[in-house]
Amino acid sequence: MKPTLLSGMGAMAFSAVLPATLALAGLLGHAQSNGPATPGHAPSHRHYQLIDLGTFGGPNSVFPGSIESINPGGTVTGAADTSVLDPEFAIQNPYFGDPYIERSYIWTDGRRTALPALRGGRNTGPQWINESASIVGASENGKIDPLTGIKEVHAVLWDPDRRIHDLGTLGGNGSVAWVINDAGQVAGDSLNDIPDDLNASGAIGLPGATQTHSFLWQNGVMLDLGTLGGTQSGGSGINQRGQVVGYSTINSIPNAGTGIPTIDPFFWDGHKMIDIGSLGGTIGVAVAANNRGQVIGWSNRAGDDFHHAFLWPGRDGKIVDLGTLGGSGSEAMAINDSGYVTGAARLPGNAEVHAVLWGNGGVLDLGVIPGDLCDEGMSLNSRLQVVGWSNQGVCHGPHAHGFLWERGVLFDLNRLIVNRSGLQVIEGTFINERGEITANAITAEGNTHAVALIPCDESHPSRDGCDYRDVDESEAALRGVAGPTARSGSSALHDRHTAMKKMPGLD
Repeated sequence: MKPTLLSGMGAMAFSAVLPATLALAGLLGHAQSNGPATPGHAPSHRHYQLIDLGTFGGPNSVFPGSIESINPGGTVTGAADTSVLDPEFAIQNPYFGDPYIERSYIWTDGRRTALPALRGGRNTGPQWINESASIVGASENGKIDPLTGIKEVHAVLWDPDRRIHDLGTLGGNGSVAWVINDAGQVAGDSLNDIPDDLNASGAIGLPGATQTHSFLWQNGVMLDLGTLGGTQSGGSGINQRGQVVGYSTINSIPNAGTGIPTIDPFFWDGHKMIDIGSLGGTIGVAVAANNRGQVIGWSNRAGDDFHHAFLWPGRDGKIVDLGTLGGSGSEAMAINDSGYVTGAARLPGNAEVHAVLWGNGGVLDLGVIPGDLCDEGMSLNSRLQVVGWSNQGVCHGPHAHGFLWERGVLFDLNRLIVNRSGLQVIEGTFINERGEITANAITAEGNTHAVALIPCDESHPSRDGCDYRDVDESEAALRGVAGPTARSGSSALHDRHTAMKKMPGLD
């Protein structure tokens, strides 16, 4: 799963908070001036209409936490269970990990359409959708990897006409496409044909017995981006300029504390892979880059017992520690083109984790939903609307409430929805420039359903059942009605950094 603050950071080390007071007064002013507005009066908070995207007859559908699942035009991609159990589940590739056969889909204009698998394959999974509704992800190809005995998956692209294209590999027996930009450039990871014990151990890379390298695919050609000197690399993001970010080993020498070689975040500038460096530890990952070439991610601090969010490059061209809220760790999840970053940071004592906004040289605590303990920002847009998840009880437990933060106010998304229909929204996963949100919700039976939340505003007029009245900010002081709880293991659909989940310092 994606590395998370809530699965580690046992150290009680203190990190200085960025100087925030004056800088973030400007940040809030920016947010207020860019909120959705109606001619003649100030920006207001709006209700949302929930659309249950359902399943293909099975129990679950879901948006993995790092997927760009809705494009600027409101077209959605996701994955859902069928009603058929996979007869080869015992040898299923860990990319899927669900006993039901999973299918990717595209949802547009109120209609959901299943996307095809590669010939011979059963399971498919999407990861990213671009402006033209091209989608990338992975599909089984009906073959068994002779080196591992598990089912092979290949990186694929579904074009706007719903046709599937096998992007191939770098010579090995598997690949996955993680992201696609509007120019159709695809970044992902692929196995090559060089044996590697490090990958075989499952410590780094795609499931396989050979090296994993990050790739850039464009115009039918898969380019090996190489490494920073070691044997493994992996991609995480791409911007509209075709610049790729990710992580790479820098040598083949295991560290005494982690048992694996040093891993640094990288930035591929279109010609070469640049080592971003570290915050003192031996593990770091670049998560995303905006269209200005600003990169965010996380890096372990010295000792590898906790990690901090970073921004690169700083004014001196070096990596910048974004700091915390006084606790031991933080992580960055998303950045917009103005350079604002959302994620989460620990508070003093480390018992609480709060969603944050970094920007203008400071860090803003977005708070938590009343009665909850921890939350994290997962996505933001240019209007500084942030969506994410909030937990009650213990931070590492199942997500309980999705949230929307805008113009200084944090709402439980369940308080804004006009037609919940028995569903409890537990996490907001992505928000586009029109304020449309993709989210995961829990049914009365405890299953996960992917949902789309459409704002009742001027950009979405005359929607049946929408409530176009403004939402009073006092609603932010209330939590939505308690709903069902997710069953343990109710959904095993893939998250982008499955290959990273066993790295020391994360668990």
